[in-house]
Amino acid sequence: MSGCSVRFMVVRQLIPEGLAAVAPGPELAGVLAGIELSRLSGYDCVEVLKARYRQLNHERARLMATMVEVGLCGIGPDDELPRTVVPDEFAADEVRAALVWTRRAADAQFWLAHDLTSRLPAVHAAMDAGVLDEPRARVLSDWTTGLDLEAARAVCTELLPRAPRLTTGQLIEQIKKLAIALDPDWARRRYEQAIADRKVVGYRNTDGSANLSGVNLPVDRVAAASGHIDALAKAAKHGGDLRPIDHIRADLFLGMTDGSYTGLDDKAILDHLRTTRENEDEPDDGSYGSADEDCGSGDRGRAAQDGCPADEPAQRSPAGAGMELRVRLSTLLGHDQYPAELAGWGPVHAELARDLTTTLGGAQWRFAITDEHGQLTHCGITRIRPTDTPIRMASCRAIVELAVPIATLRALAERPTELGTWTPVVTDLLHQLDRNSADHDRDTHRRSPGAALGRYLEARDRSCIMIGCRAPAGAADKDHTRDHGHGGPTTDDNLGAACRHHHRLKHEGGWRLHQPEPGHFRWTSRLGHSYHRPPPPILEPLPDPLPDRPPMRLPLPVDADWESSEIWTEPPPELEPEPPPEPDPRNDIPPF
Repeated sequence: MSGCSVRFMVVRQLIPEGLAAVAPGPELAGVLAGIELSRLSGYDCVEVLKARYRQLNHERARLMATMVEVGLCGIGPDDELPRTVVPDEFAADEVRAALVWTRRAADAQFWLAHDLTSRLPAVHAAMDAGVLDEPRARVLSDWTTGLDLEAARAVCTELLPRAPRLTTGQLIEQIKKLAIALDPDWARRRYEQAIADRKVVGYRNTDGSANLSGVNLPVDRVAAASGHIDALAKAAKHGGDLRPIDHIRADLFLGMTDGSYTGLDDKAILDHLRTTRENEDEPDDGSYGSADEDCGSGDRGRAAQDGCPADEPAQRSPAGAGMELRVRLSTLLGHDQYPAELAGWGPVHAELARDLTTTLGGAQWRFAITDEHGQLTHCGITRIRPTDTPIRMASCRAIVELAVPIATLRALAERPTELGTWTPVVTDLLHQLDRNSADHDRDTHRRSPGAALGRYLEARDRSCIMIGCRAPAGAADKDHTRDHGHGGPTTDDNLGAACRHHHRLKHEGGWRLHQPEPGHFRWTSRLGHSYHRPPPPILEPLPDPLPDRPPMRLPLPVDADWESSEIWTEPPPELEPEPPPEPDPRNDIPPF
């Protein structure tokens, strides 16, 4: 019958009790073989999904072990079982032929398997036990390749218990932090080696368009350049430019590199951009959408907060526009070599963090004071700077967050002679701690949190409050756990930083969100499963450096043929850069 659906009665099948505890292998395979998916409830389907993934991880580990054994098989009588100690360059060819794979695929899989079984056996064992999957195992292999064996295994030993709860992006960041902590000089040399190989490449795509990319650039300058372009693009949108934000960013990028904007400040660049747009043929059917649809009601307020309000001309952005550096106070004082973090970009080594902090004296300096477990207890703003650092500039949109445990702060204050130019900063932080001025609770009845409460949420939540999402909290919506329209107060125990997608997941996707304790978020899916996201630590425990790291010479690229070298290249290079930061959720079209 047209327009009607027929529903058949199906008897529900119950999954075996204790399915989550069944170890992968023949027993679990037998249990799963007897399950009919169409007869399961939605909740049980998720349990079976997790069980099948454990079994798949186990089988992938066994497949890897078999690949390695094939590569080690030697030539000789079968009854003597000849084996080689180390596979040669042709070891993967048998795998390639047997499985009908490309040479590249076979090499990649074989040498990953060999690396896990020989260099990182604990990682392979975790796969065999079903608790670790191949993508995470590959991350552990790839991102520890540059470390010596002792450091690589130390990183894996530390991370394996947590790795199943981390996304691959989060796992990469954790590996970087541990690697920098274990061998700070190696991390610095690795960074400098990459910078020594920096270059610009341009190449044409198959569709006739082209790409222009900077490769192996300093992360601080890339972050600053990205923030500058982003601020200008959003100012253009607020000024009435109806084009998609990415089109504006692309035009700004080209104008800054092809000489079109030479000698222009930010206001002149926006004028040039507007004049160019007005002289172009634009669609008159509204296909670009309205500026309000693209920016959303919240973006105008954010633009003003970022220093580019729609009704004020943008000036040349100060150094570090849009960057947020999170660094330990003890690292800035030279007491340790722990990594810092550029929010959304990942860890940076200690020397770069110190240089950036000096450069960003004009930024807004925040502080985050923690307990002995690294959890936030106090936060705020300090206007005090070391005596050799530039003072605050109101136009600078960058942020520097100084993190320090309470006990460390008080201990530092007792040794003022060791602080040097940082004495006034430590004194101010201790004064604010003792004053205990928690002014972020004054916003109870207003819909949007005030600046103080917003800073507190960004410090506490660090990133989007959804499991595994790395969108920085500063770029996310300040979401009411219990909707403001339903009586939810604007307080720290009813707010969380949710990127636009996960904000919509709650409003439109059928998921429910609860905050049983301030900063603890419990998501409940449409199928009834619950996922807990605790407040991340401000300061994570990191190991001390490994002793006696061997020196490494920094090789510089040969530049003898510079006159004949060109940016343009054919065919496109096969570049494998680090994973980019999460997309800025402010660019999504707001649904409400």
